[in-house]
Amino acid sequence: MSFCKCGTGKQNLGVLGCFDDFSSVKKHIGVNIFDSQGNRNGILLSDLVDGKLTDAYILGKLNEDDSSKRWYLTPSTYENVEPSRTDSTYEDFSSGARVLIDVGVKAFLGVIPKTAGELAGKMNAGQCSLSGNYELDTSGSLKGEMSADGLELYPIQVAKGSFEAVEIEPIEGSAVQRIQVTFQYAKTVNESNLRLIASENIDVDLLKVNGALDGELEGTGSITTTTFSTIFGIDSMGAWGVVIPIEGQIEPSDWLVIDSALAVQVPTSVTETVAGTYDFVVPAMATGAATVKFVGIPDSATDQVYESNTLTLTVV
Repeated sequence: MSFCKCGTGKQNLGVLGCFDDFSSVKKHIGVNIFDSQGNRNGILLSDLVDGKLTDAYILGKLNEDDSSKRWYLTPSTYENVEPSRTDSTYEDFSSGARVLIDVGVKAFLGVIPKTAGELAGKMNAGQCSLSGNYELDTSGSLKGEMSADGLELYPIQVAKGSFEAVEIEPIEGSAVQRIQVTFQYAKTVNESNLRLIASENIDVDLLKVNGALDGELEGTGSITTTTFSTIFGIDSMGAWGVVIPIEGQIEPSDWLVIDSALAVQVPTSVTETVAGTYDFVVPAMATGAATVKFVGIPDSATDQVYESNTLTLTVV
């Protein structure tokens, strides 16, 4: 949206011969506009290290304990992106004069091909909240809205209630199943303040970063004060009753075990007996309700992040 301010007058229109160009949008990073404490979410200029957005910073945003501060990336790249703008409105007078009442706003349409309808439901879950997007283009550059003091880059606010993700079924012989995403940006977005962090100033390729997956823990077998077993897996999108095992999570420090006396029981060993099934050996737990949760963090933002439920076990 363009803003007219009295007293500003015209500005110098010279441009540099070379500037950072933003290409077609390929992904979004969804972010709440405000966190749970009422602070506005954004990337601080001071968060950059030697002018770069680091792998550690991005990984921290994917793993934020406070979900209101977390980054949520679209899992696959968009195709057939159609950026557009709603029509501006005017009042026409009998003299032929026309006065601008309201300017149009940025709108987006894109499809994610070969994706289960479940994804549309997950994307629509946040449509009634106050949220925004960082845009990622074909080179992995990131675009947001600069704060008035130039010290922060905010997500671009989406107009509340305008977001919609829908499943479009395949057409035999001509089209695959897809998710279609449409929304409008808020009227308050000041397009003159849109800025980007060029891909060469980002330590990882954000187009290769996947959002977190929900890992489901389920108890299996017998439970003693020193041993128990779990299954760790992901519900397969689009298939009913199919669980994909999460493998290789045998680092004891990646698991948080708390017994009924609220004592943290660091596993002495974690063994994967079959894919996604783990046997634990822990110090002696107090009897009663103990909880288990996977809390592992990968080495890089390009590795898969898992968000685990908390499993309750009854120790007798």
